[in-house]
Amino acid sequence: MKTLAFAIFLLSALFFPQLHVWAATGETEVPFAFEKGHIIVAAKIRGNTPVEVELSTGTEHSLINELVLEKYKLKSSYTGEGIITGSSLDKIIIFVAVSDLQVGEVQAPTMFMRYGAQATTQISQRTGREVFAVLGADFFKGRVVQFDFRKKVVRFMKHAPNQVAPSANFTSLKMRPGSDPVQLPITEEVMVAGKKLKTLFDTGALTVVSLTPSGSKQVGLTAPTDKGPPRTDKLTSLRFGEIEFTDLPVTLHAKDSDFDRDSKGYVAVVGVAVLQNFIVTFDFAGGVISLERI
Repeated sequence: MKTLAFAIFLLSALFFPQLHVWAATGETEVPFAFEKGHIIVAAKIRGNTPVEVELSTGTEHSLINELVLEKYKLKSSYTGEGIITGSSLDKIIIFVAVSDLQVGEVQAPTMFMRYGAQATTQISQRTGREVFAVLGADFFKGRVVQFDFRKKVVRFMKHAPNQVAPSANFTSLKMRPGSDPVQLPITEEVMVAGKKLKTLFDTGALTVVSLTPSGSKQVGLTAPTDKGPPRTDKLTSLRFGEIEFTDLPVTLHAKDSDFDRDSKGYVAVVGVAVLQNFIVTFDFAGGVISLERI
């Protein structure tokens, strides 16, 4: 019975993450290193052990670098998604419970991070530094977080800043409501080549704009052949409210590619190559993305 109860607890923690506890009221400001397109911040685990993590608003579940488990004396566990039948089709999730994670003065008592070897290893290789984990949307759940690319700081705020009238330098976009326990910053208010597309804003995506095959079709572009490598093309325009970019490079992904399979409720991704032009506020509590052009 204890084993069953513990398994239920783990499943609840993995698929229905709790709101994290704030260690301080008001605003907490943390400087970030912007290296090779990655937003890296200092963090701590277990109260006082320093690590570095990447912040990625478009990663649904936080990912741990399994290559550092032995160094930090962490142990992995596993569970199944859905009913486990013993067949090769079963989806097994390997995760690590990381206690007392802290970024600035913001604390998460325990994070259940999934294995993310490819993502974390590539980040470490590109930046030349050990990246402990990628903190995703499950960490940001219920929070207001602002990425200030002018000052290279991220702010965790108790309340979203006051809204101003839309202009050529400011706009607010409503996040698409969803039934999933973890909300991704997806909006239906982005115009891509004159078409409204369901778009994910991802601070961890090293891209200008990327499109699924469905997104490519909607804007009149041709995606690569099935399972072929992505290819680049040109977008005539990208528009957020009254803010517009023209003649942008776009990456087109093939049907059944990893990008296509992983897309969940969106057909376009706006990456850090665009977001670095703004002070971006993600109000995960209120469901709003605000963009102030630098």
